[in-house]
Amino acid sequence: MDTILPYALLCFTSFFTLTNPLGTMPVFLTMTNGLEEKERQHIVKRATIISFIILIAFTFCGQFLFKFFGISTNGFRIAAGIIILKIGYDMLQARYTNTKLKDEEIKAYANDISITPLSIPMLCGPGAIANGIIMMDDARTWDLKVTLVSVIALVYILTY
Repeated sequence: MDTILPYALLCFTSFFTLTNPLGTMPVFLTMTNGLEEKERQHIVKRATIISFIILIAFTFCGQFLFKFFGISTNGFRIAAGIIILKIGYDMLQARYTNTKLKDEEIKAYANDISITPLSIPMLCGPGAIANGIIMMDDARTWDLKVTLVSVIALVYILTY
């Protein structure tokens, strides 16, 4: 993985899959049903910016947290694999609920959905955070680190 293009392609496919903007879109549309377009744009802008900031923070600070708590990267890879497996299994078992809210409840609820559940865990969940930490550990040169951050930015621009 010493070349930039294969690393960038690996980063893009893994982050785009874990972020899953196409799968989040129906949930977003359902949760913001009854809101004006301007309010929807504000919610999605806030959610993507918060997701990007959180993912970049964990990508850069994750190794420091590991060293502080004495966790090895290989041990985390195993735990992250189990987390991603659990997320995939939960996605296969998804069930639709018919929850009806009044207009006042929708507007009060919409102020909160940009952070939770849209930003965390849907756009920046444990799988994406684990992937960011592992990919940063694999990036040995500054070129690869800049590529990683650029790909994360590109994924969230496409998500927006």
